[in-house]
Amino acid sequence: MKITQPRLSNTLHESTNIQIMLEKNDEDLTGYSFKSLRIEGVKKGNLSVQSCVFSNCSFGACNIRKSQFSDVVFKNCDLSNINLTGCGFHRVEFIGCKLMGTNMADGIFNHITFEECRGEYMNLSMSKMRHIQFTRSNLQGAGIEGCQLTNVSFDACNLMEAEFYHTSLKGIDLSNSEISGIRITNLANSELRGASVSSLQALELARILGIEVKD
Repeated sequence: MKITQPRLSNTLHESTNIQIMLEKNDEDLTGYSFKSLRIEGVKKGNLSVQSCVFSNCSFGACNIRKSQFSDVVFKNCDLSNINLTGCGFHRVEFIGCKLMGTNMADGIFNHITFEECRGEYMNLSMSKMRHIQFTRSNLQGAGIEGCQLTNVSFDACNLMEAEFYHTSLKGIDLSNSEISGIRITNLANSELRGASVSSLQALELARILGIEVKD
């Protein structure tokens, strides 16, 4: 599967005043590079972030809802526990990021890379996801309920206890990921039907080991 990479401007403007920029009601971010910054308590909706790179930045207690992120790179950033509900992400890379408890529910994701990220208990529920690559990422306990997945792959990921209620995994290869204890609706019409699993995983699932059954 080919993921389209972010289309970044050849010249990005370096800035250290992102806090002020984000707090302005009329400020959108286009063509910036932000490095080693701490962004605290920003509450904003309908923000537009385009052609930007965030490196070693951390976001604390931020609430950035119903915003658009296009052609953006987050590298070694901490976005844990912030609210990004209802956002659109297009050609975005998350590399080596912390997304623990991050709320990305009801989002639209197109051509997204999550590589070597920590996403324990992140919430992706009710999202539409197309052309998404999760690689060597920890998604233990993540909420992936009620999602529409199209061309989504999990490569060497930790999906233990992740919630896939009402999310079809048909055509998705889970054979080299850890899926012990994943949560699905039922066994008769399982979300796992049509997914590729290893023989060991199939045996475990057949014995209903580690699977929580929900009526």
